[in-house]
Amino acid sequence: MINKNNGFTLAEVLITLVIIGVIASMTIPTLMNNTNKQEIVAKLKKNYSVFARATNLIIAENGSPRADIGGWATSPEAVYKLYRKYLRVSKDCGSGTECFEKMITGNGFYKILNGTNYSNSHFSSNQYYKIILADGTQVLFAEIYDNCATSVFASNNVCQHIWLDINGEKKPNQWGRDMFIFVLKENGLFPAGCDENSPNCNTNSHGWDCTCKVLREGAINY
Repeated sequence: MINKNNGFTLAEVLITLVIIGVIASMTIPTLMNNTNKQEIVAKLKKNYSVFARATNLIIAENGSPRADIGGWATSPEAVYKLYRKYLRVSKDCGSGTECFEKMITGNGFYKILNGTNYSNSHFSSNQYYKIILADGTQVLFAEIYDNCATSVFASNNVCQHIWLDINGEKKPNQWGRDMFIFVLKENGLFPAGCDENSPNCNTNSHGWDCTCKVLREGAINY
């Protein structure tokens, strides 16, 4: 009787480990990227729900936001003061530089979707008002359009636009990836880009009008 033990040789084990390592290096970054995108989409949906509800409450209590007929959207400061009452704010930066700090005081830049650096002047301007929400989302209340008749970011009849950095200071700090826009209209708040059938949302675009596409599809598919 011959007792023969079958098993893997050291060479076979090493080859197997190398193959596993190669497969992991190819698949793990993709899985991580997809997971990060899903987290961004989930936070964007949550924020839209919170901001839309706040907008409806403000309109119910204060009427039309249209400034040229006596409405409340008279300045970024006026709008920010109304919204902050209905939001869970962890840091109120007013018109200062403590929100979006890395972009303002550091060497960081937001990028548009095609990878080009975006000017930081909006973030450092004392004309715009900023807050940080309890979940880390950074918010900037930007330009006011008095008669709510402006078309911007593939959206019509805009009174003001509100910018959200969904994951705060974390990268990629890029429009259409973690930076999105909501537009305030007379009858509520909407994702930017909903008034165009096919928003210009691809790798060659600015990414400013991607918000509606992401929320409609429940994914970042570009």
